[in-house]
Amino acid sequence: MGKAALLFGLLGALAWESAAVASDAMNSSDKPKNGNPDDAAAHNEFNLLPVAGGTTDIGVGGGYFAGLAHVQEGYDPYLWNLESAGLITVKVRDGKIVFPYQDDYLALTIPRLFGAALRLDVRAEYSWETTLGYYGLGNASPAPANVGSSTYYQYGRLHPELVIDARWRVFDHVEALAGIGYSQSWLQIGPQSKLAADLQTGSPEVKHLLGSVSPAGVAMALGGLQWDGRDNEVSSHSGSYDTLGLKVSPGGLALLPYRYAEATAIARVFFPLVGPRVVLAARLVGDVLVGQPPFYELSRFDDTYAIGGQNGVRGVPAQRYYGKVKVIGNVEIRTEIASFHTFGKRMLFGVVGFADGGRVWADTSLHPELDGTSLGLKYGVGGGLRLQSGSSFVLRADVAWSPDASPVGGYFSAGQMF
Repeated sequence: MGKAALLFGLLGALAWESAAVASDAMNSSDKPKNGNPDDAAAHNEFNLLPVAGGTTDIGVGGGYFAGLAHVQEGYDPYLWNLESAGLITVKVRDGKIVFPYQDDYLALTIPRLFGAALRLDVRAEYSWETTLGYYGLGNASPAPANVGSSTYYQYGRLHPELVIDARWRVFDHVEALAGIGYSQSWLQIGPQSKLAADLQTGSPEVKHLLGSVSPAGVAMALGGLQWDGRDNEVSSHSGSYDTLGLKVSPGGLALLPYRYAEATAIARVFFPLVGPRVVLAARLVGDVLVGQPPFYELSRFDDTYAIGGQNGVRGVPAQRYYGKVKVIGNVEIRTEIASFHTFGKRMLFGVVGFADGGRVWADTSLHPELDGTSLGLKYGVGGGLRLQSGSSFVLRADVAWSPDASPVGGYFSAGQMF
């Protein structure tokens, strides 16, 4: 769910440029550039760092990042990389300390499988989110008096998962992806919660959209295409990055009940306004679910949260709006104010202003009783700070206001939003 974006290592940002941040392996050379065998000898690089991160939705926390890369000169960025990270957050709710978010993952990346331009990624992950929000279905779901302050609007989800995928170049700037994935979910639903009430007494349409909440697995087939014409993968100044993804769950079994498909299209463009120091960045997202997905997928797109949270519409609480159809737009003005050197690294400090907006529809057919009949745009506006270390690491801190906020949303994470 984009969980790695919650992690950042302050020590790593200042003192270390991670070998685990891969450049485009499809553009890598398969042969050492230096003819000296001693210079090209393969060796291992190990890194272990503390990390911290969090948002107003899940609180703040800490954990670790560990990476073991097998590198050789001329093979960019490495021959293989094994990394692991974990994060646990803490938050005070109703005078009590709770742990809203726990996540650990182990990932293996081989940029050139069998020496070919075929990138293999294998990722195993364990997540337990104990304070997920559910306020009803559709764009017109009524707002509670204090969003996120009551357990009535919360549920929990424990979900380990495994994803294996491969990428290969189709032609210049275009890559294809194919893979498989499996996840298992156990939901914790309070008997006096909003979700329990909708499951018992909701309208026929609401009950149909919520579906089964019993422990169950989801087996997925994954596919996609991407166009990458950016000048820089970490912090883009010009070009575009467009992706089209498809997930299909055949379902139909007692242990795999969910039969559905999801299509996600994302366009990202970057325009330099005043040289490379001021950039207009924009993103447009469209996401459609068909069939009978698990209800928690109705608040998500591209493995992260949509209308709400740090990677969707900032300022709106995460998981605030649920629907099978989602449209999101984001505009940022990114500036680079100052550059300096720390621990032998070039650092860039910048300021960002942004506006996010989006809407959901509960189903692929019209349901004005759930979505309303007006434009119903959900939006947030705000600003933030950026600190880039070297060429491969960006820290971001954002604050956003929205009519749905209580009173503002705050986010600390790694990487540009898009």
